[in-house]
Amino acid sequence: MSNNKVVSQSEIIRKNISAVIEMQRKESEAHTLQDKVADAITRFSGSMAFVYLHALWFGIWILLNIGLLHIPHISEFDPFPFGLLTMIVSLEAIFLSTFILVSQNRDAAVNAQRSELDLQVNLLAEQKATKVLETLDHIAQQLNNMSSRFNFAPDPELEALKQSPAPQEVLKVMEEAVKEGALDVQERVEEVVEEITGELDVVRSNVERVSEQVETVASDVSKIKQGIEEQTGEHKLSRSK
Repeated sequence: MSNNKVVSQSEIIRKNISAVIEMQRKESEAHTLQDKVADAITRFSGSMAFVYLHALWFGIWILLNIGLLHIPHISEFDPFPFGLLTMIVSLEAIFLSTFILVSQNRDAAVNAQRSELDLQVNLLAEQKATKVLETLDHIAQQLNNMSSRFNFAPDPELEALKQSPAPQEVLKVMEEAVKEGALDVQERVEEVVEEITGELDVVRSNVERVSEQVETVASDVSKIKQGIEEQTGEHKLSRSK
């Protein structure tokens, strides 16, 4: 009898989750007190409690300093336009942005490590898949040699997949694809610009032709007006005689 224990899929999932939790725990333990303070401030500044607190603070401050709110033993200490409040809020914004940047930089470092881990796992999985293809191809060749009933024809695509590509080659192909896409977009933009330029030229020529016609009509109107004035003058002269 076999002593191999059957492992269920749920057990594998739990094992993976436990590994991730352990990794996160170690990352949390590696944080210094300054990092924890920055994280706490960042979390609080991104909560609705932070919004409510500032709304209450600003409301009381403004109402107190414009005379609509009266608190015993506290007079108007920061009249409109609330210069002291503006200075405090500006300083708060500077410190908050610094804390947020500190947290983001640390998160970026953690994400970089996880991306590196993903890359290594993907490379390992690709190498395993390549090895499996090589093994299956070897088995197929052995079956062909053992019996004529099997007729596995060589597959050129399989031969290409059996070669594990280097990451540099993958990046090179990706860069070439991006460049080709950028060139296609640039060509399309140039075509659109040429089309728009041609349409503008047509519109410009139409405007010039209409302007010439308007000038011709204006000249004719001026001549007609001048002729009417001359006839009117001659008529007045004949009547005076």
